[in-house]
Amino acid sequence: MYKLIILLFFHYFAIVAVSADISVVDDNFCVIREPVLKLFSYNFTSLTSTKYILNDEFFNATIRLQLCSPLKEKCNGKDGYAVCLTKNKEEKGIGKMRPKVNIKNGTIMFVFTGDDCTAGTKYTVNIIMKCDYEAENNSHPELFSHTLELCNIYMMWKTALACGPRIKQNCTVTHNGLHYDLSPLTKYSQNYVVHTGACLQSSTGIEYVNLGDVQNPPFITNGALRLEYQDGDLCKVRDITVPHIKTSIFFICDFEALDTVPEYTGGSEECHYRIMWKTAAACSVESLRNHSTATAGKCTVTNPLTNFTYDLRPLMNKNSYTIAKNGTEYKFRVCDSLVNLCPGTGVCRINSHTSMGKANTDLMWEEGGPYLNYTDGDVCKTGQRRYTIIAFVCGAEGSPDGPLIMEQNDCQLIIHWNTNLVCGNRVKCVTDDDEINLSSLIKSTNNYVVKVNKTEFYINICRPLISVSGITCAHGSAVCKTSLSSDNEYVNETSLGFPKESPVLNKNHETVLRYVDGSPCPENPKKLISSNFTFPCYNNDKGFPEFKKYEDCTYIFEWKTSITCGATMGNWTSPCIIKDQLLSHECNLSLLHKNEKIYYVKNKQGKEYSISICGEKSCNGSSVCQGNNGYGSLTNVIFDYGRNVIKLQYSNGSKCGNKNNSYTSEVRFICNESIGIGTPKLLWESSCSAEFEWYTNVTCNCQSSSQQSTAFSNVQDDVRDFSPSHTGAVAGIVLSVIALVAALLYFRDPNKRACLRSCINPFSSRRGSGRVQYCRVNTTEEARLLLDVDPTQCQTDSDDDLLNA
Repeated sequence: MYKLIILLFFHYFAIVAVSADISVVDDNFCVIREPVLKLFSYNFTSLTSTKYILNDEFFNATIRLQLCSPLKEKCNGKDGYAVCLTKNKEEKGIGKMRPKVNIKNGTIMFVFTGDDCTAGTKYTVNIIMKCDYEAENNSHPELFSHTLELCNIYMMWKTALACGPRIKQNCTVTHNGLHYDLSPLTKYSQNYVVHTGACLQSSTGIEYVNLGDVQNPPFITNGALRLEYQDGDLCKVRDITVPHIKTSIFFICDFEALDTVPEYTGGSEECHYRIMWKTAAACSVESLRNHSTATAGKCTVTNPLTNFTYDLRPLMNKNSYTIAKNGTEYKFRVCDSLVNLCPGTGVCRINSHTSMGKANTDLMWEEGGPYLNYTDGDVCKTGQRRYTIIAFVCGAEGSPDGPLIMEQNDCQLIIHWNTNLVCGNRVKCVTDDDEINLSSLIKSTNNYVVKVNKTEFYINICRPLISVSGITCAHGSAVCKTSLSSDNEYVNETSLGFPKESPVLNKNHETVLRYVDGSPCPENPKKLISSNFTFPCYNNDKGFPEFKKYEDCTYIFEWKTSITCGATMGNWTSPCIIKDQLLSHECNLSLLHKNEKIYYVKNKQGKEYSISICGEKSCNGSSVCQGNNGYGSLTNVIFDYGRNVIKLQYSNGSKCGNKNNSYTSEVRFICNESIGIGTPKLLWESSCSAEFEWYTNVTCNCQSSSQQSTAFSNVQDDVRDFSPSHTGAVAGIVLSVIALVAALLYFRDPNKRACLRSCINPFSSRRGSGRVQYCRVNTTEEARLLLDVDPTQCQTDSDDDLLNA
């Protein structure tokens, strides 16, 4: 009996096929070639720039660690160590550079050897690198504390850098008007294990066999939802003609099947492994919605895919809420009836005492969030009963909380309510390897707005849109397309997808973010609209989205931004400006001291640090002090655009201890637009070093010096208009007038006029006098976007030109 380890990521497929026991020692030991298939390399060099501090209060011990390079500070007065143990105020070098790298059964382990531990035994530090696609970009090693008493110390480091590459596949299916989505089954930090009756043993131990790669999205055949993995290892079964092993997974809808695992049903003898999987994720979205409604409680409903329960009873306990729009006020309650005003109803129009719907406790589930539907209100002008929809949204961190009227008319009222009560797990806004972090583009107070003629796109990044009164896209949407009517009202709202996936790197190493499951596609109602954003590296600070084209039910945007440019060094300019060397971005840090000259930070033991980045310096001119000890002068300025962090590194401070060590420090500035100037917090400390993080809006608005003087004049409140410019039209008219005057002066000469006529006459017999104006478009949707296009954007050709095109 053996365990069949199925690497089922559905969105992705990771190759892990390491059966050899291999040791690696070379100068570039942090870049490790996968030893069996040799198709890719594990690259841990990005962990080099950070020093990690591990504290163990029980043993009163601290470990300083730098994985891919030696520690900058000496250990026990000596250089060349990567791991340094401080215990009872005594330093010991327990890990020297370079380590031995062991790869065994798919596990990568760095083994450092240090100084003597006991007579005849040296310290060893074993760092096990564990694949975890969901590991945060500031992940750090975890110490097995009990090993501190031994000479052989172990650590576990969960990181996406220890994972293989992943191939992205769409995980949604539409069949007969029903929609299926298998993405909730995606795992990022472990695999599904399937038990089989076969035995895969070799003379060297366990043999890993590739049972296939995911190459196509799931599909439905004979009424069954199915996913296939193709082109596995060569089939070695006698008399089987198929060249490669493949695997088929058959999904069975079961509303009660949560957190289940797949089951092997046979097929190894014919190189076609068959697996059955009962799961709620195999049910259509429509049937899941009906099931959640049937099983909902009083003002509660459970997400049938994640088992997360939305509980809005805390809102139910309040008497009432009052909201207004265009001078009309409404009073309503959540999951309960009003008492004094419009008794028995859930929503009342105050000025006319009109019922907008009777209250109920039937909270209903939608992918964008739960909602209440109050129906059977008073009769409106059309003869129908009035109703109200109250939709609850998990918005961006720091976004305004509370209800907002999205749409109102005589017969209906739509309210959106941003509340943390409906927040399960938010989408991570970083790539798998933590290389690119788009979190700084998340909007918490307003949306990005892209205008193309009369079409407007409202956009947020990795989060639902900030509610905008009048725009009624499905709540929870990340992108909404709408148009303005002649009455200046929003019409034709279309959802371009929900934030369900983290950004990924495509084959060109470009960052791509995809939103899925939007409104039905106009060309193919069986499909749902999606949108793709590509983020090329560009010297324009955060940048702005630009609509590029529409094809195959997908809206494609490009977002040029410096955030995807990685890290670059910077310089300090007096009095308090930092500027990067690559993109010429500038930040004025003097704004940090607008309210406070000096910031004070205490650790758990009450030891107090003072920080003055731009203000008065004390303790030998250091920006970071603890008592009379200065924690260094500025050594490095690092702009890390991928992680949206600016680092100031200080070294060569006051003497630390009796050895040749000196105090060092680091301050990390992390952009957060909603927090104001913010205050620094202690991230970690050791006997001779301290590191602080500072969430602030001061570093959110760094821009290049050239852009400071040439900023877009039409960009206000994150709105950008890509419609034809009036300025361009005026410039065209001016140039035309100049050309006309020049022509008149030139052709005053009769000989030149005669020459012109002789050039024109040969073409006078052609049908060129009848010219056709046209715009090239690729799809019906692009045609709709360009219906109101400026004629100056179109090309013109004669009839003959068009016939010969």
